[in-house]
Amino acid sequence: MEQKEIFNLLANGIIDDLPEGLKFKEAILNIMRLEGVVEFKSHVIDLNGEKINLEVSMGYKYAKAVLELYTITQTQPPIHINWNRARYTLFPDAKMEIEYIWDETLQNEVDKYNNESLT
Repeated sequence: MEQKEIFNLLANGIIDDLPEGLKFKEAILNIMRLEGVVEFKSHVIDLNGEKINLEVSMGYKYAKAVLELYTITQTQPPIHINWNRARYTLFPDAKMEIEYIWDETLQNEVDKYNNESLT
């Protein structure tokens, strides 16, 4: 899968989770990616500027696509080294943007848990 296909898949996943008829300024999918694990949280900003949390129904195929996206971003330009969070924003005109984030606090928590489980 290529980046554009992954971005389209994520957009379709967000659209599938939207309540029917909901008009929005932006729909945001927050992604957490760890080694072999992906979690999603989503919300929209409606036309009044109110934040509405969404029930996320994205499953295995979306998680697999995010893991593929991670591999792509590590090896193909533009390179985004070692991100563990991403913020995917979809706009009503079908445009999107993605921000790749390195969350040191998250990684420290994971490292601490992994080290504790080894002892």
